[in-house]
Amino acid sequence: MALSRDCSEAHTERVKRLVALLAALTLVAACSSERSSTAGSTDTTDTTGTTTGDTTTGDTTPEPTADTTTLPTPTTVAEPTTTAACVPEGDIAPQSSDDPLLMSSLVGVDIRTGVHPCFERIVIELGGTGDFPGWTVQYVDDPVRLGESDNFVEIAGDATLQVVMRMWMPSMEGAGYTGPNQFVPESVFHILELRETENFEGICIWSIGLDAEYSFTVHVLQGPERLVIDVQVPPES
Repeated sequence: MALSRDCSEAHTERVKRLVALLAALTLVAACSSERSSTAGSTDTTDTTGTTTGDTTTGDTTPEPTADTTTLPTPTTVAEPTTTAACVPEGDIAPQSSDDPLLMSSLVGVDIRTGVHPCFERIVIELGGTGDFPGWTVQYVDDPVRLGESDNFVEIAGDATLQVVMRMWMPSMEGAGYTGPNQFVPESVFHILELRETENFEGICIWSIGLDAEYSFTVHVLQGPERLVIDVQVPPES
């Protein structure tokens, strides 16, 4: 009986050792398998962001980055703050054509004004056929005679520039100018009034009121025929 018990105990001891050995072998195998799996993995991601293992035949060029080139700032040219100095022209002395008494078959068709940086302009436009009429432009004292009558009128302003032309405006038959014979221009600052003070026997006179006596120039221009008077007013106007 004692021998049988010893054999049984010896068998039990061998079984325990066998179980322990199998457990150890199983653990070793598991660790070996994990090391093998980890060591076999390969990172295929390129540091530039493209995949080195990609076999796609399409374009694998990375998308271009936004253009970071610094463009020059556009230069803004400031508008000049001052105007060019006006060149003095003309004077206050009377001016006339070579033959101020030359009569013409031309008739006046328009009178108008305009403003410029250094002068204000009066234009008397003519129509019809014939030679350009004789003319005289000069300062006169107020009051001025109204036509061939004994009536005198004051012209607005402190100076009166009178334009005498040897023509009708309009003619006795009504050809030519049809506008008012007295008006205040709206496009200028120093010309205060224009008044036709005579249109008789082929002589037309316009009296022009100014706020002061200024130098002036006179020009005869064609296309259409016209007499142009430029009054040299201050540039700050």
